[in-house]
Amino acid sequence: MATKGKTIRCKGAVCWKRGEPLVIEEVDVAPPQPSEVRIKIICTSLCHSDLTFWTLPEPIGFFPRILGHEAVGDGSSRLSTASGQRLHHFLNVSSFVEYTVLDVAHLVKVDPADVPPEKACLLSCGVSTGVGAAWRTAGVEKGSKVAVFGLGSIGLAVAEGARLRGASQIIGVDLNPDKHEIGKKFGITDFIIPKECGDKSLSQVVKELTGGGADYCFECVGIASLMSEAYSSSRPGRGKTVILGVEMKGAPFCIGSGELLQGRTVVGSLFGGVKPKTDIPNFARLYKRKELQLDAFITHEVSLDEINQAFELLLLKLNAGAVCWKRGEPLVIEEVDVAPPQPSEVRIKIICTSLCHTDITFWTIPEPFGFFPIILGHEAVGIVESVGEGVREFKEGDMVVPSFLADCGECVDCKSEKSNMCATFPLTPSRTGMLRDGSSRLSTASGQRLHHFLNVSSFLEYTVLDVAHLVKVDPADVPPEKACLLSCGVSTGVGAAWRTAGVEKGSKVAVFGLGSVGLAVAEGARLRGASQIIGVDLNPDKHEIGKKFGITDFINPKECGDKSLSQVVKELTGGGADYCFECVGLASLMSEAYSSSRPGRGKTVILGVEMNGAPHCIGAGELLQGRTVVGSLFGGVKPKTDIPNFARLYKRKELQLDDFITHQVSFDEINQAFELLMQGKSLRCIIWMDKPTNRINQLGLL
Repeated sequence: MATKGKTIRCKGAVCWKRGEPLVIEEVDVAPPQPSEVRIKIICTSLCHSDLTFWTLPEPIGFFPRILGHEAVGDGSSRLSTASGQRLHHFLNVSSFVEYTVLDVAHLVKVDPADVPPEKACLLSCGVSTGVGAAWRTAGVEKGSKVAVFGLGSIGLAVAEGARLRGASQIIGVDLNPDKHEIGKKFGITDFIIPKECGDKSLSQVVKELTGGGADYCFECVGIASLMSEAYSSSRPGRGKTVILGVEMKGAPFCIGSGELLQGRTVVGSLFGGVKPKTDIPNFARLYKRKELQLDAFITHEVSLDEINQAFELLLLKLNAGAVCWKRGEPLVIEEVDVAPPQPSEVRIKIICTSLCHTDITFWTIPEPFGFFPIILGHEAVGIVESVGEGVREFKEGDMVVPSFLADCGECVDCKSEKSNMCATFPLTPSRTGMLRDGSSRLSTASGQRLHHFLNVSSFLEYTVLDVAHLVKVDPADVPPEKACLLSCGVSTGVGAAWRTAGVEKGSKVAVFGLGSVGLAVAEGARLRGASQIIGVDLNPDKHEIGKKFGITDFINPKECGDKSLSQVVKELTGGGADYCFECVGLASLMSEAYSSSRPGRGKTVILGVEMNGAPHCIGAGELLQGRTVVGSLFGGVKPKTDIPNFARLYKRKELQLDDFITHQVSFDEINQAFELLMQGKSLRCIIWMDKPTNRINQLGLL
């Protein structure tokens, strides 16, 4: 061949940084040295191990590198960039490149007459691991009973191996109900969804199905608790449990001292006990004889240029969430299972989310008012991933903003301009499931139910919402991080000024509390032409910040001397403000705001939830002075009409959104966002799911 002995410059997918999209660029592949072989990759596939090493931090992860280890070639590392920078090899293979170099000890010859390239590729890791575990590690016998925990590619391959060995019963265990039908292709006879076991443990259900326990159990996920369940599901006296999953958090697999005496065996298995040079060609021949099933493992095919889409497809099953396990404790980033949307529901991929004081409130609220474990978050923006039956309003690829307040569009209140409180689906903060049936679409990797929060739950990569809680926005009008703000805080403030208060041109306004909501009130009043906007806050830094949103005067309560706040406001306004807004949630401040409004026509809008549960009391004499006080939920905003309108106002450079964002962090840093807000250092902290670590591109949807 013309390239023999020469360096080949070819196309490769380089991983430059942890979790960032791979970059297709030119790579130099040096000639093979003694005992090495250079091969031309025909096709490769993506395995969970690639994802694991893609996200590993240094010094465990090495970058830049060429990932990939499931592949097939035609015979023809020594890897570097076109500029000469060294590229690290991966698991002795590095197959995400057109040519690669391997040691002869890591290569197996297969007969192309036995198996086509795309099927041979599967034998390079996953399928061989599963089939091998059933054959070599476990030694499954004809007529035996098998339980497989986790029906990913390896778990299904275990089932296929057990089927070929003549197992009489193969039980599949998985949180995804779709795996039942898929599993049948590989010999699954029974199916268990952990969430549907009720009060019974998984091992109890397996024992009932098998009449005492499975002869062979296989754990293919990598969760210590599931390993224990698998072990307990095996038959006393002779049961064998094979551990194939690498524990995600490094937790140990523990066996009770009593269980150790019951004659069960547990064994770990690497590559399924397969001896590559003999077993892989044998598997290929079995495929040729139509005994081994390989075709159904392949669900998608892409080009090398589209390799990041392959990551996205696999990542959908590795949905990370920030779980709040206990009141006030740091959120824990872990894998969360998100079920498909049911009728009138939509599953969305979160682009970014932000933290609101309401999240803090429910994070610290004690039981029975607080529900744990829970996925918090309700201010976000995302892309529609899939829709449930009967959904016509949204389609895959739409950019959407969640709304904690329902807008069904059909009830008397949703049709009225006087209310934003949906009569069909009233806000119920204690609801921790879906709107229509109360069940949860969220669970831990081990099957434990996770509570929903305010009909949204945005602190995870994918979530499911009812159509009544979702609003479509045009990405041409507003970028994602600004659209995110419209999901709660900014819309609440602007809406309170526009819809609840109806601020008029030339009016005088006082805003008590200049957090995000208070500043948004000021912004709304500015847009409505208020002639004077007084900001009240204990933080002197809010004076300069407030000017960006129209604040004309500033009061620091600590500097009022012997005067009350209301006295100072009345002096500044010449008798009282036309509109007052309480945005903190203190009964005493609500009273000051009410007293600061102009007698005869002043209107006070209460936006803050009283943090101590104290009532707002009005003196009998004050009641007769013609002032109005009104509470406002979500600023009176009607989500499906007002939020898209706010987005258009931003596009026209009328509505100010940019200065609300003071910090941005990655999803892994979400607890930093809590610290910033509690310390009063941030207005809104944008939490990116894909930035700055950029777990994967947005598939060109934006």
